[in-house]
This record gives sequence, structure tokens and C-alpha cells, in this order.
Amino acid sequence: MTLSFSSRRRTRVSLPLALASGVALAFAAPAAAQSSPSNTPVVRIGIIDSRTLLQEMPGRAGAESQFALEMAGARELVRSASDSMKTAIDALSKVEADLRPQQRESAMMLVRARELGLEDMVAQLNVLADRRLQELQAPLLAQLSMAVKSVRTRERLAMVLDLAAGAMIVDADSTLNINTLVLQELRRLPPAQGPR
Repeated sequence: MTLSFSSRRRTRVSLPLALASGVALAFAAPAAAQSSPSNTPVVRIGIIDSRTLLQEMPGRAGAESQFALEMAGARELVRSASDSMKTAIDALSKVEADLRPQQRESAMMLVRARELGLEDMVAQLNVLADRRLQELQAPLLAQLSMAVKSVRTRERLAMVLDLAAGAMIVDADSTLNINTLVLQELRRLPPAQGPR
């Protein structure tokens, strides 16, 4: 913002006045609040740590074991392809000295193509694994959200802060932590049904 010379002078003159007004208001506001506490609304806040809740919630172990079982199959597929690749490289290294330059170059290109295919397969499996993990977690996260909303409503909380979401809380009353209430609510709910 560009200020002309005349507006700068007004700014300098009004700055002390503005600071004095701000200080006066800062001291007047607490005094006014103390004189009429019934006019001040009470805002109740709850604090959760969704990481802890997800670790302790019912249904997590089932989803985790389902994911581990599916990933074991994917790891076996990658291991088998890697073993096949190693066998091909070992076979090429045994006969490489006997090959003519064109044959050697052709064989190296085939090995490189198989390496690229293996890398592509691993990348695709990683994408599928991430997608599957999200599918298995979605019902758990939906149930957690439902439980948090239920506790927030029942306890008449204005908001709930999640420490796992980066809510930076320096110090708080321990009674604001509602993890126990949310876990109790989760245990009352039917188990989350996810994709199989």
C-alpha cells in the first residue's frame, strides 16, 4: 500500500491514539466480563487423539489382519518375480562371455525390460495396497466420526480438537480429553462393516 506524505503524518499521529484505545479496551473487556458473567457464553471443548482411538477401537484388528493377509499374497508375487529375474540375470552372466556383441546387447535389453516390468508391477501393487488400506480404514474412520459426534452432542461440546490432525495444544485441563468417552461409544456401536 502506498501512502502519501500527508497520510503518513496522520498515521503517526493516530497510531498512539489507536494503541491507547486498544489498551483501554483490553483492560475494559475483562472488567465488563467480570461484572456480568451471565452474559458470557461458556464454550466447552473436547480433545481426542484419533491415532490412539484407532489403535484401541473394536474392528481394527480384523481390518489389520485382512490387510496383512492380502499383502502377504502381494509380497509373494513380488518375491517370485524377483527370484525369476535373478535367475535370468544369473543365466545371462554364465553365457555372456560366449555371446556375440549383438546377442549380448539383445539379452541385456531383455533383462532390462524384465527389470522395468518388475518395477512397474511393484509400483502398481503399492497403489493397489494404498487403495485397499483406505477401503479397509474407511468404515473404521466413519464409525469413529459417528462416535465423536455422538459424544460431542451428548456432552454439549462446541467443538472437538484432534491432536493427530495437528491441533497444537500447549496445555489443557485433562478433563477435556474425551478419548475414554469416545471409546465407550465405539464399543456400544455395532462393528464396522467394510469391504471384504
